[in-house]
Amino acid sequence: MRDETAPPHEDPPAYGSHDPGFLTFSNLLSLSRVPLGFLFLVVSDRTGLAVLVAAGAATDLLDGLIARLSGTVSEMGALLDPFCDKVFVLIGLLSFLPGGTLDWAGFLILVLRDIFTAGSYLVGRLAGRTLPFRSRLGGKLTTGLQVLTFFALLFWPKGVPLLVVLVGAASVYAIIDYGTYSTRISQARKGG
Repeated sequence: MRDETAPPHEDPPAYGSHDPGFLTFSNLLSLSRVPLGFLFLVVSDRTGLAVLVAAGAATDLLDGLIARLSGTVSEMGALLDPFCDKVFVLIGLLSFLPGGTLDWAGFLILVLRDIFTAGSYLVGRLAGRTLPFRSRLGGKLTTGLQVLTFFALLFWPKGVPLLVVLVGAASVYAIIDYGTYSTRISQARKGG
C-alpha cells in the first residue's frame, strides 16, 4: 500500500540529484570568460591578446571537466557555459573589426553558430519549451576552429580567410546537428 504522505514519484533531475548552487568553481571559471572578453577592448599587444585567447580556451575546457569531477554539474552551469562562450567570442572578434584584420562578412560567418544557438534557445523559451544543452561534435569543432581563428588573426592574417570558411562549414554542420538532435528530443517528449 502506498504511503499517501510520501511525495509523488518524480523523474530524477537531468543534472544530478542535488543543486550545487550557483557559485561553484566550474561556474566561476565559465564566468571568467566575460571579463576576459572585455579585456580584448583594452589590451592591444599581440602577446597579451594571445594570453586572453589561451585563458578563454583553457577555462572553456576546464569548467565542464571540473563540474563533472567535483559532482557540481547543474542546469545553471550548462546554460552559463555556452552563454559565457558567446560573450567571449563576440566581444573578442568585435575587437578585430576596427583594425581591418577582420571584415563584417567574416565576423558574421565566425559567429553564425553562436547566433543560431542563442536565437533557438530564446525562441524555445518564448514558446515554453526547454531542451537540455548538450555538447555536440559540431559545436566542439566550431569552437576549436574559432580559437584557431583568433590565433590566426594575431599571428597569421593570411590564414584567416581559410579559417573563416572552415568555421562557416563547421557552423552549418553544427546547426544541422543541433536541429536534428532537438527535433528528436522534442518528438521523444511528445511520444513519451
